[in-house]
Amino acid sequence: MEGQRAAGDLTLRLDELAAGLADPDRDLDDLAEIEEELVAARRRELIPYVERHLAAAVKAGNWYARHALARILAETAGHTALAALLRAYSRDLGDDQDSLSTTLHVLAQEDPAAAREIILPCAVGNDEDLRRAAIWLLGFVAEPADLNLLAHAAQASDEAIRSAVVGTLGSHGTGPAAIDLLLQLLADPSPQVRISALSSLGFLQQPRTLQKIRSLANDDSPRVRAWVAIALSNFSALEPADLATSAVLDQLAADADPYVRDQAAAARQRKPPRR
Repeated sequence: MEGQRAAGDLTLRLDELAAGLADPDRDLDDLAEIEEELVAARRRELIPYVERHLAAAVKAGNWYARHALARILAETAGHTALAALLRAYSRDLGDDQDSLSTTLHVLAQEDPAAAREIILPCAVGNDEDLRRAAIWLLGFVAEPADLNLLAHAAQASDEAIRSAVVGTLGSHGTGPAAIDLLLQLLADPSPQVRISALSSLGFLQQPRTLQKIRSLANDDSPRVRAWVAIALSNFSALEPADLATSAVLDQLAADADPYVRDQAAAARQRKPPRR
């Protein structure tokens, strides 16, 4: 009976916390004490109640409540909370979500097989926000078979989903299929996706990608042209006789946009000097 009373008391404390988090005039120090109490308790009986309050906080657009309740849920349920936490994470409430994103990939890596059972259906679902979040998280439990899913997602109408694909492709290293897909994304209609692909290709430093990277030196977007220089600067191990890359950096150094010129100059400093 004592345990039941304790669980009931904690449910009331959870209700008090949720109500306080929704009240902009509530003392945050008092709420922090309740949050710590619930984290320390780790009572699994509370899980469905925490999940309901978390969903309500997300629906209300309350990012601080999401942060606090997601922490309680993660500490109480561990990796079994992954589905609820992923749904909460998928909604943009205006915060950076650093702690929640860290929690998600740590929990996913605790049991990758179980995590993939949750992530994969979301990564092909109709909820675009959830799909984007799932594709991002898939990068932490990646398997070669995911490349077909990623190739399909790279055709999505939602720019954020295509950007998430670029990030997750980085988990597949320098495999030919992953590199080919990144090269295809250099032609994406979104400048941000092209920039993300340039960033990944620069990091991976595959010589066969240089020609397509250099081709974006004539891109309509100054930011994309700047990232061409940044990407090329990572190929510092190339022979100085790479005249095509040197010519592109010369072109970018004379660009009309000052940011492009600055990045071209920085790239030139990082590359070996001409002979």
